[in-house]
Amino acid sequence: MIITVTLNPALDKTLVLKKVSMGEVNRVDTTRNDMGGKGINVSKVLKELGMISAATGFLGGILEEIFRKELKSIGITDEFQSVTGSTRTNIKVVDEERKEYTDFNEPGPEILPEELSDFYERYHALVKEGDLVVLSGGVSQGVPKEIYGILTKMAKEKGARVLVDAEGEALVQAIQEIPFLVKPNEKELAGIVGKESLSVDEMIQEGKKLVQKGIQLVLISRGAEGSILLTGAHTYVAEGLKVPVRSTVGAGDAMVAALTFGLEMNMSPKEMLTFAQASGAAAVMKEGTQAATKEEIYAHLKEAERKIKEWNK
Repeated sequence: MIITVTLNPALDKTLVLKKVSMGEVNRVDTTRNDMGGKGINVSKVLKELGMISAATGFLGGILEEIFRKELKSIGITDEFQSVTGSTRTNIKVVDEERKEYTDFNEPGPEILPEELSDFYERYHALVKEGDLVVLSGGVSQGVPKEIYGILTKMAKEKGARVLVDAEGEALVQAIQEIPFLVKPNEKELAGIVGKESLSVDEMIQEGKKLVQKGIQLVLISRGAEGSILLTGAHTYVAEGLKVPVRSTVGAGDAMVAALTFGLEMNMSPKEMLTFAQASGAAAVMKEGTQAATKEEIYAHLKEAERKIKEWNK
């Protein structure tokens, strides 16, 4: 089974304007609301690819029932823990003239100690040997900074493989427990090594250090510039696909879903990178955080494959 964990889900409200004028009244051209949060986004893409997943994390407030109904209608198994706090709303503003994408993300609810304890019990019972567990996104208030490390260790002890897409201390703590795969973007990777930015050579060097720790796959996403995939035997560098961008939100989640799909289908690392690049490209062409379809992803596979080279320096 595939299990996605979203510890701080959100209703993603996307506002599209021809031009944003700060300090003035702005008229919104179109809006859309999407059930979101990084793990949920992964589950949505997996469903489009024909794979069922169980989604867990925390839900509360007036949005809880809306999320549960949406999960059921999509066909994602609902394993969320109810909490007393309210699930957040994130605002995504698209300035079409400037091609600018601005996010306003709420902090989310505070998780009470007893709610966290109940979640640990639910998670431990849910994870089984052979499962793929995706830990992605930020955490709510009241959740310990080492939670991704705790969840990684628990899943590994049950015989599951863990994929982590996080930043800052959450990523650092997860790395200490040696998950199967990590997917930092270039900014997140630079952050955990204490630098503002990294060159391609430096990214590869830091990625190799993670592989040497025992992490089987390291994908470094670079937005429009492409991505880098490192294994114990190979380093692949992918050039970004040139596609019209409607929203960058959810592109990284689509890549994580592609990697999860690739592991489930026993793809080679290069095939997984090809699929991840195609999925990310298809995602940015969609408004909000709606998932790209299988057909939209597959349409980019050939071009994605052509843009991958093995790094031999």
